[in-house]
Amino acid sequence: MEKPTPARSLALCAAAFSLAAGGCLMQASYDVNVTTADGVTLEVPLSAKFVIAPSAIDDQVEVRNFRFMPLKVEPVKTMAYEFALQFKKGSKPASIVVEDDTEDRIWSLYEDTAPKLLKGDIWIATTPGFNPNEERMNWLNSLDNGVRVLRFTVTLTDKSVHVLRLPIFVPGQAKAMFRSELGIK
Repeated sequence: MEKPTPARSLALCAAAFSLAAGGCLMQASYDVNVTTADGVTLEVPLSAKFVIAPSAIDDQVEVRNFRFMPLKVEPVKTMAYEFALQFKKGSKPASIVVEDDTEDRIWSLYEDTAPKLLKGDIWIATTPGFNPNEERMNWLNSLDNGVRVLRFTVTLTDKSVHVLRLPIFVPGQAKAMFRSELGIK
């Protein structure tokens, strides 16, 4: 067996080191493009962790949080949506409309014509619970991963209108959990 030369050993060590270091730094990042019901194409980050997409942020308003909330109000189990917006640079909302802009029929989810801010710049709201048998909730019946897009139309007190779109990646296993909590077979 041939003894490795110092140059060859050094090259192998350098290759192993760069592979190890590069492997530690590489993080897979996957996105998918979706087109909303109103014709806007969005890039959706596919992540196990909830990520606020750039389409949900502008210089005056930012979507800070969102979550699906299965509710059990006897005798009915329903699904609500909860969201939080942050207002920047002293801006104040005059009205906020939230819609599901995913499919051809755009569904109204929530409207606040007199929004109140918490801590001076945060607005939080929860929709009423929607019955899982309603047409707007049919997306729960799909076994596949999916994307929902919420459109926030915010009119500020200065009369400017800001439209933010929040794409939400919903893994198939999350839908299965929701169906279980809602009693859907």
